[in-house]
Amino acid sequence: MKRDEERGPALAHRDRVDLYEAKDRVAVALVESIFRRARYRVQPYHPDPSEVRFVREDFAPSFTAVLSAEDGTERAFLLDVAYRPFVEQFMGLENQRRASSIFVLARRHWPSLRSVLVTDHPERGRSRFQAVVVGDLRSDPLISTVDLTEADELGIFRHNVEDHEELLERIFAMLLTDRHRREAARVG
Repeated sequence: MKRDEERGPALAHRDRVDLYEAKDRVAVALVESIFRRARYRVQPYHPDPSEVRFVREDFAPSFTAVLSAEDGTERAFLLDVAYRPFVEQFMGLENQRRASSIFVLARRHWPSLRSVLVTDHPERGRSRFQAVVVGDLRSDPLISTVDLTEADELGIFRHNVEDHEELLERIFAMLLTDRHRREAARVG
């Protein structure tokens, strides 16, 4: 018996990454790749030490994306990327929160923040990569999603997203296959 297993089940599993967390990490990596392919300079998010802390300490943007135009101007965004198995259900809950939604609070804190949700169960006809649209922050904002390619301010092309959707499907399938293989090895 391994030493961690002797100390209890919580310690025996501490080094394992759960499937949800693995999908979340893959989501961030693929969205970074989409933005790189769209010619953005992508860098990890580094908070300014003088910056006021956000309402939730467990929340921070995933990365910074900067696009340089031919005239020398730049468009810069902070990007928050999260995996959600069922986007519509998640958005329904966020809309119930209205002004206290994480998306509203985060956009007020970081005006250049844009959020991308990645799912392996999109609604029929929807992309696996969806941008969150936050309504007017001065009123009671409605929150919705559009396919990432429909978020015009970002300038992401459909073929870019389609290539990454195929990659997402393959990686998630491998994660599930590996998970089932490990579970079978434990049982057998």
